[in-house]
Amino acid sequence: MNRSRYKTKIMIAFCCLTFLFYGCAKQITSTEISNATINYTYNSHGFIVIPLGDGAYILIDTGATGSLIFSDRKKIDSKPIIGQGVINQVDTFPIKRKNIFQIGDLVIKNHNFVFAKAKNTVFNKETAIVGVIGMDILSQKHTFFDLKNQTITFSDKRNVQCTPPSLIFSYELPNRPYFNLCVNGIVFENVLFDTGFNCFLTLLEKDKAKLNSQNHLQQTSNIDFFNNQRTIYSGQFNSIQINDISFYNQMYSFGARTRLLGMGFVRQFSSFLIDPFERKIMFFE
Repeated sequence: MNRSRYKTKIMIAFCCLTFLFYGCAKQITSTEISNATINYTYNSHGFIVIPLGDGAYILIDTGATGSLIFSDRKKIDSKPIIGQGVINQVDTFPIKRKNIFQIGDLVIKNHNFVFAKAKNTVFNKETAIVGVIGMDILSQKHTFFDLKNQTITFSDKRNVQCTPPSLIFSYELPNRPYFNLCVNGIVFENVLFDTGFNCFLTLLEKDKAKLNSQNHLQQTSNIDFFNNQRTIYSGQFNSIQINDISFYNQMYSFGARTRLLGMGFVRQFSSFLIDPFERKIMFFE
């Protein structure tokens, strides 16, 4: 009986040590982000970009699940390959851990970045985007975008606003914020809030029939943050309703693989806050 109890105690102690070791290892390897306020700017295509101080920029993209570094544009020291990541649901690229990655006063420790090549894209001073910060980093803390002063604040505490938010999105899917909206009385589900897209709203080709928007569309060219051009068909809605707010005479387009709310929508507000703990994105006028 005593021997059995002794073995039981040994097993309990072993299990406790195992969980303790696992917890410590997890703390060591998990992402750590400092509280900081950093400045950003808009490039010529209207994207939110952060200057890195060496003529390069990093893009802020709420539509990206993960963050990435373009290995052919910026060389940084990192750990060996620790996994594989999928970009655009098609291409697979290696994942590497960066011990410290600093953007202004923002310090990101022990984060896993996708290392991809920005092939077939133009690289010059105007479009020198060398990486992307996605929701895996933006959802670590309360992330407040001051669109008037062009700053982003990462904080453990929510930024208190003088006025209540004029629009609140609640999202459930991990990391990528999807919402519903109403266009000319038609409801569309799973619209992605994507600051990596420079129009107000884009819908799917099949949505043309729902909106009876076959006519009065103009063929135009759209540029993504890779500086790649694509042909889209754009027009103007009479009314776009999101929750209790209506937007009038806004440009829209068709042709993307996902329904998207982009930077044209963001610029209607003075600020917005990502609250990952309550799974909400709040927009302020």
